[in-house]
Amino acid sequence: MANLKKSSPKKVPLSPLQSSTKKLPAFLSVKNIIIIVLLIGAVLFWKFKGYFIVATVNGQPISRFELTGDLIKRFGAQSLDNIINERLILGATRQKGIFVTDDDISVRIKDVEQKLQGTTTLKDALLAQGLSESDFKKQLEIQIAIEKMFDKESTVSPSEIKDYTSQNQAAYKNATDPAAVNKEVESILHQQKIRDLFDKWFSDTRKNANIKKYL
Repeated sequence: MANLKKSSPKKVPLSPLQSSTKKLPAFLSVKNIIIIVLLIGAVLFWKFKGYFIVATVNGQPISRFELTGDLIKRFGAQSLDNIINERLILGATRQKGIFVTDDDISVRIKDVEQKLQGTTTLKDALLAQGLSESDFKKQLEIQIAIEKMFDKESTVSPSEIKDYTSQNQAAYKNATDPAAVNKEVESILHQQKIRDLFDKWFSDTRKNANIKKYL
């Protein structure tokens, strides 16, 4: 009989994962990688802890999630309604081609600063009311948008100015500039008409809007 040669077992090629694992340097063992990841995670958590922890009381943390939940519970419904109202107003004005520019807002801010007459700064006035600059600008945007929407419908006639002045003589008895009085009265009546027109329009708009709340 012919001698049978024993065949050597075939080498099974290593999978890419096995191959790469064998080539890893000693300091990049699985254990060390886990330790490095944990250390990086701890450093990132400490650096950005304000995103997760908002305060500690005697070492006990208060999470941002806990604070957010409490704020939503207390003020969520009101805040949500405010946002809904803003969306309805700005959405309607933009559909009518009415837009508020940065220049519009800047002019209005200057008017407010002039009315403060140096008694306080705008920044301090906003701080006293708990408003940020961005909140204030958003309010101005909505106010200006409403004024633009009803501006043509809220014109004031000379007879209306005369009637108002006659009915409020006590308020203007010491006035020495009739033109300034007429301008002030016109502004008062103009704003009053805008408010009346807006109140009616917004009541109908809110009632007919498709609003779904999930809060």
